Amino acid sequence: MAVGKKAVVLVVAAAVAAGAGWGFAEWQKSREAKPSVAWGSVDAREVSLAFEGGGRIAELLREEGEAVKAGDVIGRLDTRALEIERRRAEAQAEGLDAQWRLAEEGFRKEEISSAKAELDAVESNLALARKTEDRQLKLWKANATTAQNVDNARWSRIVLEKQAASARAVYELKVAGLRPDEVRQTKAALDAGRAAVDSLTYQIETAAVLVSPVNGVVRTRMAEPGDMASAARTVYQISIMDPKWVRAYVSETQLKYVQEGAEALVTTDTTEPLKARVGHISSEAEFTPKTVATQDLRTVLVYEVRLNVEDPGNRLRLGQPVTVDFAP
Repeated sequence: MAVGKKAVVLVVAAAVAAGAGWGFAEWQKSREAKPSVAWGSVDAREVSLAFEGGGRIAELLREEGEAVKAGDVIGRLDTRALEIERRRAEAQAEGLDAQWRLAEEGFRKEEISSAKAELDAVESNLALARKTEDRQLKLWKANATTAQNVDNARWSRIVLEKQAASARAVYELKVAGLRPDEVRQTKAALDAGRAAVDSLTYQIETAAVLVSPVNGVVRTRMAEPGDMASAARTVYQISIMDPKWVRAYVSETQLKYVQEGAEALVTTDTTEPLKARVGHISSEAEFTPKTVATQDLRTVLVYEVRLNVEDPGNRLRLGQPVTVDFAP
């Protein structure tokens, strides 16, 4: 009984060895029969996304492995402090706008009349103060008043002269209006105030919002809500799924089958042939990467070829091994 089992095992082993030998031989023959065939893997470009502005992350809306479309909002920063600052800047801009309109339009007649009335009142008081000072000086010379009364009269006259000069300047300003350079200065201040509001609006509505620029799949999520973000800190790594690339390797003798812009067919063990187009051919040879060939072939010098693959059904996966036929 034991001898019978051993015989069965030997027969099976021999069949497996024969099958493996036949398979290797067929692979070798197909390789020799189709020198335009090469091997490679599915590759994808990646985008490292970070917030344009800095701050604390309020929410992240995608997990690893989830698909994203160009324009999708996938994260937001906490903008409460910026919103308070924007309200303050808006109030300042409103005040600057009122100042500019006043400078542009000039003063109203009522304001000019009021300034004239104030000037007339101060000048009347000044005239009286001068008469009082003269009277006190005459009395002082006649020894009919005190030095204190003379000093008080003089001080009153000096104060009223200053008040009259100030009131006259205000009246003349309102009559003439602001100078052109002063009007331009108020307008420049208004423009700066509006720019401050626009800057804060950009920080709130754009810099604090993370938007996917491409169609792809989230490969790595590198932060969480509550973390501090900056322009230098990557939050997501997204693999671009369209277009898809295949990275293949050809020997020097196969280069004659490969031309930039030429069409090719890409197949896997599970998919039908997909159309591809050669995008780039390396100008320098390298040793075959470990992920593509067996150990016996790793010492062979090959050239890297990148192909753009049409995969409307999204059947190819990142890193998946493929076969490329450059002469379909």
